[in-house]
Amino acid sequence: MLLSLILLSTAPAELAAPMTMSEVRFNECVDLAIDDPASGILEANSWRIEGGGFLARHCLGFAYAEQFQWEQATTAFVEAAREAELAKYSRTANFWAQAGNAALASGKADKALEYLNAALVQGTLEGLYKGEVHLDLARAHVALNDYPAAKKELAEAHKLAPQDPLGWLLSATLARRMDDLALATSDIAVAAQLAPRDPAIALEAGNISYKAGNIENAKAHWQQAIEIDAESRPAKAAAIYLGKLEEAGQGTGEIPEAQPAPQS
Repeated sequence: MLLSLILLSTAPAELAAPMTMSEVRFNECVDLAIDDPASGILEANSWRIEGGGFLARHCLGFAYAEQFQWEQATTAFVEAAREAELAKYSRTANFWAQAGNAALASGKADKALEYLNAALVQGTLEGLYKGEVHLDLARAHVALNDYPAAKKELAEAHKLAPQDPLGWLLSATLARRMDDLALATSDIAVAAQLAPRDPAIALEAGNISYKAGNIENAKAHWQQAIEIDAESRPAKAAAIYLGKLEEAGQGTGEIPEAQPAPQS
């Protein structure tokens, strides 16, 4: 799911201000988009025509995201964020963060940086939500091959969201790419401790072991990825790697870069 997408309904009751009728309708619209994205698009567009403003546009973006229509989702989120910013809405930062997340999913890393930085500029994000923005910034920098900038963003993500296994997985992958195998090994161990049944983490643990020359350990981790969820994308990648090892007689060769499953 996109980061923090249903904040209006998940904020702790004791901390959140009473919801307006528009916010109540937003939650209902999002619920519909989850259950039936096509109907969610119709409802959001109808509400937008009625004057639903940025909340209607935001729901529209969510409905598109549920259908993996990332370009349309990005457009809707950006329009919602711009309108919310003009209205000085308290959750504008979250809207920009979601626009950045959708842009990243659509392959527009440069735009993702723009929108994610716009989220941080608002100065309202804290803790986990702010950490997730730094995590997405890191992903965008990696996509643009700016590894030093990505490493800096991941350090911030670890400070703000230390319990997020994805952050540790990505930092381990980045460290491997930068040939820092000691850091890669340390970070993937943290990720595995936080999410021991994640096939993407097992896959990357195998990748790191392979690059370190520990073929037997690599095979064990890749087999673990398959045992966790044989139908997952990481498990299928692991099966390919094991097959290549068998074909090559366990010789050396390059493994494809591990990529975590997209956030849907």
